[in-house]
Amino acid sequence: MELFFTQVFTFYFYSIQDDRFRAAKLPRDYKFEFNENFEELNFRAKDGGEVSSILFKADSSHGVICFWKGNGGNLQKWGQLAAKFLKYNYDLLITDYREHGKSKGDISFENFHSDAQLVYDFLKTKYSEEKILVMGYSLGTNIASRLAAANSPSMTVLIDPKYKFEDKYLRMIFPFPDITRFPFRTDLDISAINAPVIIITGTKSDLYTDANKLEKLLDRNDKFFEIKDATHQTILADKEIDSIFRFLLLKTALK
Repeated sequence: MELFFTQVFTFYFYSIQDDRFRAAKLPRDYKFEFNENFEELNFRAKDGGEVSSILFKADSSHGVICFWKGNGGNLQKWGQLAAKFLKYNYDLLITDYREHGKSKGDISFENFHSDAQLVYDFLKTKYSEEKILVMGYSLGTNIASRLAAANSPSMTVLIDPKYKFEDKYLRMIFPFPDITRFPFRTDLDISAINAPVIIITGTKSDLYTDANKLEKLLDRNDKFFEIKDATHQTILADKEIDSIFRFLLLKTALK
């Protein structure tokens, strides 16, 4: 009987794992409103899935930031970050994952990465790779690290990354097999990235320990920044991260 219940719980948690990757949806005819100059883009994947992106455009561009957002919210919220980067004369592309905003289709580990590559391939038609900077926050660091490992962007910036994905709900019940459908391994991806890797974390973040473990995998061309007292929720709004962005983006622009 114990084995039966274990199997039932295992199947249940396995089947609902994609639920945590859903966010607020938007109707197809929703009109985005931003003060910055932007272009709405839509990409269709081979399996019929649809991916919604927004490309914000600087007046005079040094390149583009391919930004992969966190799990919550959609482009109407995340587009508010645009001003942080446009002021350094970088265009900014932000994408909604499937089941976020206007994006549609099945959520899967494979689709996270294939959709990211689809978007990146579009950017390569507009910018040389030496002008593309890949950046991710939280969940987005999982996407950004794999994308950077598979391509050759000028730099990869990971903001509050997780070392690897583990299902904490399954670990609450012991013994439980590792059955995650989303085996993100930022630790392995970082080791395969050729361009400089930048990790930014907050000293009061829930992922501070993860970031410090990843720091040990960096080489001499990489950088690690800690923002004092920043949490996972506040790090993007912290004034110090603007100083870090200024340093990184101006340095990259001068290459």
